[in-house]
Amino acid sequence: MIKEAAIQRKSDGKVWTGSRHGNVISAIVAETGIRPVGRADFIQGFITDDGEFVDRFEAFKIAVECKQIRNPDDPWAAPTLMSEDLY
Repeated sequence: MIKEAAIQRKSDGKVWTGSRHGNVISAIVAETGIRPVGRADFIQGFITDDGEFVDRFEAFKIAVECKQIRNPDDPWAAPTLMSEDLY
């Protein structure tokens, strides 16, 4: 099950979490002074209920399996999970 939004820094594996990716981005900027959007060293994803970081593609699969997405067959639904899909 998907627990919350997260961003992982690939260089050291550090993960920041929050309810939405916007909140996580703000926390990273406040802590590091770096805006992670569009940077190859940062991966946007989610944390599962067992504490594992997964990217948006894997998170979408998990959320569908756990019935966390209301309309996974919607033709507008992307195969990637957005935090808005959960709330």
